[in-house]
Order: sequence, then structure tokens, then C-alpha cells
Amino acid sequence: MNPTLAGAAEASVYHQHEKKITIRLPDECRNVFITYSSDISSEIVPFVDFLTKQGFRPAADIFDSPIRSMDINKWKDSYLKDPSALIIIAISPKYKQDIEGSVVDNHGLHTRYIHSMMQTEFIQQGSLNFRFIPVLFLGASQMHVPTWLLNTRVYRWPQDSGDLVLRLLREEKYIPPPVPMELTLIIRPVAPSSAASL
Repeated sequence: MNPTLAGAAEASVYHQHEKKITIRLPDECRNVFITYSSDISSEIVPFVDFLTKQGFRPAADIFDSPIRSMDINKWKDSYLKDPSALIIIAISPKYKQDIEGSVVDNHGLHTRYIHSMMQTEFIQQGSLNFRFIPVLFLGASQMHVPTWLLNTRVYRWPQDSGDLVLRLLREEKYIPPPVPMELTLIIRPVAPSSAASL
């Protein structure tokens, strides 16, 4: 599979059996927000570079300077209230501590606040996850994933980078087989002697 974007406006993706399709993702669906904890700060830079090369516009809390100067209410308006923006939750051991433990640093408090807003949206959506994407970074495991995200697909960075790009493109990895317009059912009557033995 080759998930590399062919240009800023479209992507060519190979599915199983080498079927090539072109994906046109609307411009407003290219915004991706990344929330993370400080223990993986050095890993976020190459991750952001990867997403940018795939044609997305990633932004990370605290990471890039426009976000650093943006107050939390503007962040909330620009990312959390925008249903077309997908949010990647970079899972690490410290992320779990930041959202559940006693937080002492500013980044941890920021991470906890963003997590709280995401969880509230999840509950308001009837506990259905439409746009939060958990990604395990180095040193993280399934036990570090927030409980409310355990029923969703969890990706590993960098192992699942191709699948992650497909998710961001809102595409399925496997194409379901076509369902015929008419279904044929064969109904066989049961003989009276065999029905009695049931």
C-alpha cells in the first residue's frame, strides 16, 4: 500500500488486490489537531512533518508558535467546535498521568483540559467516536489509552502510518464486496417425518 498523496487536492491509495482509487478530500477536512504530553515532544516534530507531507495541515497544542500564542477559547473554537477537524490523541505513559494523576506542569494541565473537552463531546455524541484518533507512541501500550477510547481503533506510530493516513482520509482499508440488488433464497419444506424428530 502506498498512502502518499499525489498532490494537495487528491490521494492515490492502493487497496488489497492492487485496486487504485483517487480520493478527493475537501480542503476543510485537512485540518488535524494533535494533543500530547511533554514526554514525547521530540517525537511530535517528525510526526507533524509526516502528516504535512501527506497533504494535511496538522497543528499541535503548545508545539507550533501560532498555537502557543492562541488562548484556549480560540483553540476550542477553531478545532473542537469544527466537526470537520480530526483530533489525534498521542498516547504516551505521561499522557495517562496527565489526564488521571496529579498534574504539576502547565503542559499537563493544558493536556488535561483538552482531554476533558474531548470526553465531554464524546458523551454528548451518545458515546460514539466520530473524530478522536488514539495513536500509541514509543513506550505506550493499550493500558495508557483513556477508558472511553478503548472501543475505538488504536494506531501505533510509526508501524500503522499507512492505516492512519487512510483514517485521516476517511477511507476504509478494505473495500467491502458489492451486495447484489436482488437476493435469491432457497426455501425447502421439511418432510413431516424429519420435523417430528426435531
